[in-house]
Amino acid sequence: MADLFKQLLNKFYVFNSMVMGRSTIYFLLVAVSCIFTSGCTWICDHPCCCEGGEEDPFELFSDWHYSPQATPEGMAYFFFPLSGGEPWRFDFPGKTGGEVMLPDGKFHVMSFNDDTSKVFFANDTDYYDFYCYCQEAGLYDGLNIQSGSPVGPSVTDRGEKVNSFPNPMWGESLEWFSLNAGGVTVQRNDDVQETEYHERIIVFFPLLLTPRYSYEVTGVSNLSGVERMCASLSGMASRLIVSSGLHTGEAVTLPVGAQESGEESIEGSFFTFGDSESSENWLTLYFWLVDGRKFKYEFDVSDQIANAKDPMDVLIKVGGIDLPESGPPSGEGAFDVTVDGWQTYIIDINS
Repeated sequence: MADLFKQLLNKFYVFNSMVMGRSTIYFLLVAVSCIFTSGCTWICDHPCCCEGGEEDPFELFSDWHYSPQATPEGMAYFFFPLSGGEPWRFDFPGKTGGEVMLPDGKFHVMSFNDDTSKVFFANDTDYYDFYCYCQEAGLYDGLNIQSGSPVGPSVTDRGEKVNSFPNPMWGESLEWFSLNAGGVTVQRNDDVQETEYHERIIVFFPLLLTPRYSYEVTGVSNLSGVERMCASLSGMASRLIVSSGLHTGEAVTLPVGAQESGEESIEGSFFTFGDSESSENWLTLYFWLVDGRKFKYEFDVSDQIANAKDPMDVLIKVGGIDLPESGPPSGEGAFDVTVDGWQTYIIDINS
């Protein structure tokens, strides 16, 4: 049965690519899916949700055609009444969605995965100003030391606050959605045209909301003498507006991990809320040698981020770290994560 469903979906996508748009095909996809799927557990936190009433059910469905590699453990769906009042929220395990009860009316709608333990939300009753953010962190949290508290300073020497980087987020928002006895009307954020469907079904096409940043550092000497290392990236947005996908807020620095990827190379990868566009972007590598000395190497990567081919998948490439050889262990025992004692080098990657 599942194979047949996939075959039908593939045929619809071929047809869609030839003669139809994304918003036109979505009802057909879900109509087919409802034939082959039934039963779903949903959770609603609206105060009126479990009081009964005359509402008829309708279907929520997330189609992952545009994000096939996404692996969320659950999805949240928010319906903000245009008439005002508390939004309705429905949570489903897995990626697909299911059947819900909702009074007929007009709503702004947003969806995103609800398995984001590092992401917090604010203004959650305002569709246009609903945003997510991450908590304050320590500059050396990329070391992954299980200390139970931030490692290192919470503000950099350039004056930026240090925030954790977010979990990956996927979702889609709809400018407005009308539910009535005869069907639904939808206007997507990227489409000025309203589309009417004569079935009580709504489909979401989740996209990645949190840009993925990766970095590669080559030409690193004497890595064998390094006891620990981590990295950070400055000039990143501290907030993401969920309905529009805009990155906003003050510029912050993200502490990230650093791993050896070869004898003389280092790499790292993480998700962000995007570039703040209000501050320079500095990639900084931190090294603690076996003998206790600490070295910091800084690269101005503003141009690479501003000119990235895909702002949702940014690759930063730098090189030329001449680490000295490490002497014997210092014998002091404790691992030093204090601010003092750094030997700092700014490397011009354009020279």
